[in-house]
Amino acid sequence: MSNTYSKEERLEALKLADEIGPVATAQRLNINLNTLYNWQSKARKQGITAEHPTPKTEKELREEVSVLQKQLKERNEEVEILQAALGFFAKRRKG
Repeated sequence: MSNTYSKEERLEALKLADEIGPVATAQRLNINLNTLYNWQSKARKQGITAEHPTPKTEKELREEVSVLQKQLKERNEEVEILQAALGFFAKRRKG
C-alpha cells in the first residue's frame, strides 16, 4: 500500500533533506529513499528549492542565470591567477 503525502509534507521533507541529507531524511521520516529522490528530481526540474517553494518565474530564472554567469567569470579569473602563480613558483623552484 502506498502512502500519499501532501505538498507541504513533501516540501518539509525536501528542506530536511537539504539540511541532513536524503538518506538520513528517509530514515528519520520513514519514507522510501527512491520516493525522496523522485521528489528532489521533480523539484529541481520545476525550479523549486527549500528557500523558494514555488516554481521560479522567467524573470527570476534570468536573474539567477545572470548572477551565476558573473560568479563563473570571477571563478575563472581566479583560476587563471592561481595557475599563473603556480607556474611562477614551479619555475622558481626548478631554477
